Amino acid sequence: MSNAPAARVTVVSVTHRSAGAIAGFLASLPPGLPLVIVDNASGDGTADRIAAAAPQALVVRNAENRGFGAGCNAGMDRVTTEFVLLLNPDARLAPGAIEALVAAADAWPDAGILAPAIIDADGARVRSYDADQRRRRLLPRRRDAEPWPDGPACVEFASGAAMLLRRADGLRFDESLFLFYEDDALCDAARARGLSVVYVPDARVAHAGGRSSAPSLRIRWRKAFHMALSRQVYAARHESGDAGARLLHHAGKALGHALTLRGARLVEDLAGLAGTLAWLRRARALP
Repeated sequence: MSNAPAARVTVVSVTHRSAGAIAGFLASLPPGLPLVIVDNASGDGTADRIAAAAPQALVVRNAENRGFGAGCNAGMDRVTTEFVLLLNPDARLAPGAIEALVAAADAWPDAGILAPAIIDADGARVRSYDADQRRRRLLPRRRDAEPWPDGPACVEFASGAAMLLRRADGLRFDESLFLFYEDDALCDAARARGLSVVYVPDARVAHAGGRSSAPSLRIRWRKAFHMALSRQVYAARHESGDAGARLLHHAGKALGHALTLRGARLVEDLAGLAGTLAWLRRARALP
């Protein structure tokens, strides 16, 4: 087997109605890079486009949308290389990103997750990591004045939009989280096993965010619903649930958006309200 960094890595991506994003994603990958795509019942031709544009890719076609974490797990189950690079379909690898991530993994063998710097649509770095995630939840999240790391740094959280995992570590996503907070839970799981989460600023990935699926009111509803539901599922595990406050938050914003005729925002807050209520119904049913 070649020792070249790209030969040691398989990219895994999960798609759902991603036909508009997939061409740019595929174009950013180095030629010959092993690729596994798990398509969560897109219904818009995404899987067929991938098969035509990247015949070397293994395309797993789910008959139903099983969620992001379950899709990642299904993709990782098909990987045989040393490393897995999880990459959102609206992400774009910068030249040298894989080499920088693999070099960092070789330098820190106790690193279970290695995450690149995320660059937004304007070319600016995004705070896609947090060195002190739990404490920060108690504080205002104004981070403009924080210094950026000069080199690789251990952190508590890194965004799941792009992260390198060592296959031998056997890290898995929590499939009870359908969408959102899966990366929080994965970082928690890595650190609980004594593995580090390392932010690697020399590796860069462009990610506009929120463009993996074609925009629609249905997608807005689904994302906002699961963001609210997963927030409560995750928070309850850390004994920091805030369901009552979130109900008031979403109800108040929904009323404001109704009065100002901001229909898309109204849909999001009604979905957030529904997701929080879904958690409360689930919590009451638990023994």
